Amino acid sequence: MNKFCQVVISATSKKEADSISDSLVTKKLIAGSLTIKGPSRYWWNNKIVEKEYYNIQAFSLMKKKNQIINDVKKIHSDKCPIIAFTIIDGNKEFLDWIKKFVQ
Repeated sequence: MNKFCQVVISATSKKEADSISDSLVTKKLIAGSLTIKGPSRYWWNNKIVEKEYYNIQAFSLMKKKNQIINDVKKIHSDKCPIIAFTIIDGNKEFLDWIKKFVQ
């Protein structure tokens, strides 16, 4: 059985977010994505960093996890990007759409 997932990926700029989303959709690793911009605050190198980030919400199948991680790392400029996977469920039409476009 396919396990559906939502993937949250950080990006440092709109250009980087678009590059990541375009690459993953083109390679059929995700069915689609939504990008949201917002402030971020986090620990890095023993200090609190404040920065604007773009968060990509993408929809895929867990069997694509390693391919997604490898593809994002090739594009991403951060040393430690967020690439987080959460198992999801949803309405039949939504899940069918994911199944249809992720290969």
